[in-house]
Amino acid sequence: MRKQSDGVAYFEIDDANNLSFKQVRLAESGIGATIKFIPGDYVADGVLPLLEANGFKCDVPTFFIWEGNTMYLTRDAVMKVLTELRERVPAFRLSFDYMSEEVIAYATGDRGTSGFVERFAAMGAPWHFGLNDLGALAEEAAMSVVDAVTAAELHRAYWPGRPLASIIYEHYSLCTLEPA
Repeated sequence: MRKQSDGVAYFEIDDANNLSFKQVRLAESGIGATIKFIPGDYVADGVLPLLEANGFKCDVPTFFIWEGNTMYLTRDAVMKVLTELRERVPAFRLSFDYMSEEVIAYATGDRGTSGFVERFAAMGAPWHFGLNDLGALAEEAAMSVVDAVTAAELHRAYWPGRPLASIIYEHYSLCTLEPA
């Protein structure tokens, strides 16, 4: 909602129950959203078939925000999404977040971080994908890295002198890719 602008179409793909929850909360808060909510499984069904069935045009320059998802997927599923977008959308940028391989493997040496990941697994939402070499992933997907930063680097830049609450922020990154 914060990114709405005239002349721009907005789409969100998510589980039907999650979308329903979001729509109820928006309505309760009196927030109007000009977003096309699309229930579906973008890995199984494909991102673009779901989008195109709801009015998305592949030939329009696009910015994809893929947040809070990659860690739940396998590497193959992440590559499938990246490849699908690169092969069919000529002009786009894609921003997403990801955890390091050490977080996924419970190998940070920090009990708090491992406990955090374990709690997600206990809720039925285990993390599978971690990434330490964004450049190699981008190259394999025939994409280029536009920007990459850890949450810890952002913390230090915008809150200098304030301590990190957890080392997980050293392992949590945000990036933007575009077709090479």
